[in-house]
This record gives sequence, structure tokens and C-alpha cells, in this order.
Amino acid sequence: MATVDKDTANWRLFGGGGLLVGGLLWLLAVILGQAGVGADVVKWLGVIGLIVVAVGFFLVAWGQTGSNGAVGKNMVGKLGLWAAALGTLLWALLPVFGVALAGTWGWVVMALIVLGTLVAAVIIMQNGTARGLAKWMMFVIFVLALLYFLGTVAGVTALASWLVGLVFAIFVALTGLIYLLNKK
Repeated sequence: MATVDKDTANWRLFGGGGLLVGGLLWLLAVILGQAGVGADVVKWLGVIGLIVVAVGFFLVAWGQTGSNGAVGKNMVGKLGLWAAALGTLLWALLPVFGVALAGTWGWVVMALIVLGTLVAAVIIMQNGTARGLAKWMMFVIFVLALLYFLGTVAGVTALASWLVGLVFAIFVALTGLIYLLNKK
């Protein structure tokens, strides 16, 4: 068995795979929600999808050994992705416990995901582990998270559309696919 180093890191497989599968489940929940499918089905597809996305963020940071994630050994980058993972996990679980994603909790989730993905995007860019389009994708996630939460939490009505959530879910899944295809 080959040793694991930054060239054989499996952050692409597990982290990218988590973002892809979670993003697709979340996307399905958004589409089914707009189609009027039962609220329980949509709720649980969304919850499971967001939990898988949270695990994907964590695995993009960690890799197999901890030093070979997309951010390498950079602890600030790992903390950014862990913050995004924690924010996504809260986003998924708060409604399960009957807590609305509004007020203080909405701002906490927004801060964790938006700031976490921004920090991660900068570190991924600097680290050089991700190549080509893959090194830019976390910036796209940051921008879409910012737009989505400005609409849902901050109440910017022009952004409070299910379409923003749809595009956000599509690009999380697309980021996972691009990470899977990243050859570094």
C-alpha cells in the first residue's frame, strides 16, 4: 500500500464525494419542495443532504491523515472548513429540534458558513493542493452562501428566493464533482 502524501490525498474522494452527494440530496429537496411533494420528505432529504455536506466540508479539511486535506497542514484553513461544517450541521439540525433558522441562530449559522468558506477559499488558493477550477470553487460557495443567507437571515428580499437556494445546492454538488476530478 502506498504512503499517503499531498499527492495521493483522499480529500478529493471523501470530501468531494460528500459535497457531491449531499449537494444532490439538498438539490432534490429544493426541487421536490417546489413541486409540492410532502413536507416531511422534503424536510428529511434536506436534513440528510446538509449533514452529508457538513461531513464533506470536514473531510475536505482533514484528508486521510489530517495533513493532506485541501488546505494542507494549515490550521486556519482547517478551522475555516470546520466552521463551515459546524454551521451546515446546525443549519440541518436546528429545524429537527423545532428551532427556527431566524434571529440569533440564523446569524450564527450564517457567520460560520460564510466566514468559514471565505477563510477556506483563501487558504485553498494559497496551498496549491487543488488545481485548476477546483482551487476556485470554494470562492463560489462563499459567494453563494453569502447571497443565500443575506436573503434568508438578513431579509434582503431580492435574494430571498428559492432560486438562490437552488443555485447554491447545484454549486455545492458541482464543487464536489470538480474536487473528485481534481488530479493533484
